[in-house]
Amino acid sequence: MKYLILLSSVLVLCTSCEKIVAEDITGKMPVLLLPSSGSVLSDNYVQFKWQEMEGASKYHLMVVSPNFSNPQAYVLDTLVTGTEFYATLDSNFYELKLVGVNAVYRSDTLGPIPFEVSISGGGNSVTLQSPSNGAADNANFSGTFTWLPLSGATSFEFSLREGTDFTVGSIVASQTNISTTSYAITPTLDEGNYTWGVKAYLGASETGFSTRTFVIDTTVPNQAVLASPTNLAPVSAGTVTFDWNNGNDPGNFPTEVTSWLEIANNTAFSGATQIDLVGDTWDETITAPDTYYWRVINIDAAGNSAAASDVFSFTIN
Repeated sequence: MKYLILLSSVLVLCTSCEKIVAEDITGKMPVLLLPSSGSVLSDNYVQFKWQEMEGASKYHLMVVSPNFSNPQAYVLDTLVTGTEFYATLDSNFYELKLVGVNAVYRSDTLGPIPFEVSISGGGNSVTLQSPSNGAADNANFSGTFTWLPLSGATSFEFSLREGTDFTVGSIVASQTNISTTSYAITPTLDEGNYTWGVKAYLGASETGFSTRTFVIDTTVPNQAVLASPTNLAPVSAGTVTFDWNNGNDPGNFPTEVTSWLEIANNTAFSGATQIDLVGDTWDETITAPDTYYWRVINIDAAGNSAAASDVFSFTIN
C-alpha cells in the first residue's frame, strides 16, 4: 500500500512538473521557410519547412484549397514533430496555416499563406473556346463551356468560380474526369462576374488551369429619353443632330449599352435608316423635304433590350 501511495505521488509530481516546465509560447509565431507566400510550385511533391521555435514540441500544419475563407478541400490537418513535412498535392491554389504547440500552450497562428501548385504538362495548356474572355450574357445563358482537344490528355477538370480572381473565388461548379471537350451546368447563375477554368491530365503530369472571365447581366437598360430634334419641330435641311438621354445603367453589373437610332419617313419605321452606336448623340445628313420620325432602342452587351423610346417627328421643308 505504501508503494502504491508513493507511486501515485510520483505520477502527480511528474504531471505537475510537465505543466511547470512547459514554456509559454503564447504570443510567438512560427517562421515559415517553404513555400513562400504567393509562390508557384512546379513540382507536386511539396516541401513544407519552418524554423524551430523554442518551447514548441510539435507543429500544427493546416492546408486547404483554394483558401480558408472558402475552403473546398481540407488537404492537411496534422501535428508534425520536427521542422519539415512533405505532401503530394494536385495542381491547384492553396493556403496554409502553422501553429507551434507544446503540452500546455499554443503559439499565435501563422497565415494564411497562399501558394499554388502548377505542374507543367510539357509546355501545353488548354485552349478555351466559349464563353469568350470578357463575354457578357443574360438569363438566357446556356450554361455550356467548351475548349479545344489537347494532344495526350487523358481527362479534363472544370471549375467555375465567382468573381474575377480564380485564386480566391468561391466555387460555383466543378467536375473532374471529363472525357469530352465541353461541360454544361444548370444555367441558374445570378448577376455577377465569374471566372471559369479547365486543366488537362496527361498521364503522370497535368497542366495548370487556363482561365477566362465573363459577366452575367440580367438587368434591362434604361429606356432612352429623346431630346432633340424636339417633337413636331421644323428642321433645316443638312446636318441634323439627334440627342437623347440614356441615364445611368440600373444594374449592379452593368454592361456596355448600344443605342439603336432609327429614322424613317413613316410611323411603321419600314425601310428605316438604322445607326448603332455607343453614346447619346449622332449627326445625320438629311436634305430631302419630308416628315421624318425617329426613336432609340437601347440594348446592352448581355442582350437585354429596353423598350423603344417615344417616337418624335420633325419636318424638313
